[in-house]
Amino acid sequence: MFANKNETPSSPSKSPDGRTNRISEGTVIVGNINAEGDLRIEGKVIGTLVCNSKLVVSNTGSIEGNVDARMATVEGEIKGNVVTRELLTISNTGKIFGDIFTQKLVVEMGAIFTGNSKMADAAKEVLQKSQPAAKELLSRAEPSTEAKPASKS
Repeated sequence: MFANKNETPSSPSKSPDGRTNRISEGTVIVGNINAEGDLRIEGKVIGTLVCNSKLVVSNTGSIEGNVDARMATVEGEIKGNVVTRELLTISNTGKIFGDIFTQKLVVEMGAIFTGNSKMADAAKEVLQKSQPAAKELLSRAEPSTEAKPASKS
């Protein structure tokens, strides 16, 4: 309603601190992601994703893993549980295969959702614990940056 004319409804607006991130189509990331600013996924992510702002999974984007975001729009596919502290929108091309915990949910005609959903007060306990739990998970995860040599027999 009040969006900039040059901005599509599903594109992330600049976060208050001006940080935006994009994972382009054709890019595959294996590992956990923690984004403070807005994040747009056009490629593929395999791992836990935490976004403290707005997340958009474009129609070419996919996530295999759990998602924790302040708000999210899903035009692509997520295979994992989704926690949003404000609003979750599943567009007509969006697919979620997992459980949803959110304050508000919009599911457009044509969207696919297979799982359970809890909203508002029913999701309150999960929503209160989600942010600290996700951050703790990411802080404990040790990135495997070293290639292990093949053993000789």
